[in-house]
Amino acid sequence: MKRYGNLYENISSLPNLYIAHRHARRGKTRYAEVQHVDKNKDKLLERLHEKLVQQTYTTGEYKIKKIYEPKERTIYALPYYPDRIVQHAAMNVLQPIWDKTFIYDLYSAIPNKGIHRAINRLRSFLNDTKNTKYCLQFDIKSYYPSMNHRILMNLIQRKIKCKKTFWLLKDVIDSLEGETNIPIGNYLSQYFGNIYLSDFDHWLKEQQKTKYYIRYNDDGIILSDSKDALWQLLYKIQDYVETRLQLKLNAKTRIYPVDTIGIDFLGYKTYRTHTLLRKRTVNKFKRKLKEIKNHHTEIKSQHIISSVMSYVGWMQHGTCYNLLCKYILRDKQLNEIMNQCSNELGHQNPLKQKYGEETW
Repeated sequence: MKRYGNLYENISSLPNLYIAHRHARRGKTRYAEVQHVDKNKDKLLERLHEKLVQQTYTTGEYKIKKIYEPKERTIYALPYYPDRIVQHAAMNVLQPIWDKTFIYDLYSAIPNKGIHRAINRLRSFLNDTKNTKYCLQFDIKSYYPSMNHRILMNLIQRKIKCKKTFWLLKDVIDSLEGETNIPIGNYLSQYFGNIYLSDFDHWLKEQQKTKYYIRYNDDGIILSDSKDALWQLLYKIQDYVETRLQLKLNAKTRIYPVDTIGIDFLGYKTYRTHTLLRKRTVNKFKRKLKEIKNHHTEIKSQHIISSVMSYVGWMQHGTCYNLLCKYILRDKQLNEIMNQCSNELGHQNPLKQKYGEETW
């Protein structure tokens, strides 16, 4: 396996820090800390460059908050400067290296992949009716809080031999006390999540010969023509993740017939002939539209348009035209609100641009 050295000079270089700042600020230009860096960009980035060169940089303190949707999680947020810029700088150099190591059917946090590409891939698998009768669906219990720092660093060392780069990554990984827990919210963490299970992916594909396998972060599905074969594989998977990775499978891991249940995965319920939005996603969508219609005068116009069009995008990737018509395209109140918001922002209602006016 090829290992890469002499990476740190590129990571810490001033041109790379400018690129990292440009990437890190996307969608965040309204934040005061981002505006502060914009106003003092040259001075602050040069100062950060010196800290990295001298290896006096260390990961800052986290702001911690809990979220409860779709489940309770602890989110760790670092300051924009210098920490988020540093993590983007590292990813600029390391991402192309790591991407080459992943299996084709890993879809989380990888450019030009994502949820909808994963669902399209699942649909293509289901075309092989004979060999996709049963589904083994698993996820890892408390994945990020359970990731072991030492195991992760050993996995990283298999590709990265640059000592200074490893020092930087170790500083981020050990920025929380204890032997486990990779902070959800770090830009690097999403790739650490891919790396931690990458050997497991290759073991499934190359040693266990699983033809139909998709992983998105800690969620995975395996399709087969044999229920018994999947049960045998599940015992092997359980042993692998517990002994080699010090993880546990979630209790909701299960094996079931595809044709009678459909596959509830990544926000969609996928059948052989059609794909629906998950019921929980639909209910969240309805609550959001109700909130918009009842409180639109208190919500920023851009947020309203972004929220509505986000759900339109989700529906476009499923068999959801009736749902789209009933709750969006033919809802006169919602379209009036969308018109008002679009006028305030100085552009045309994106629903009209996309579907024309005849739908309502």
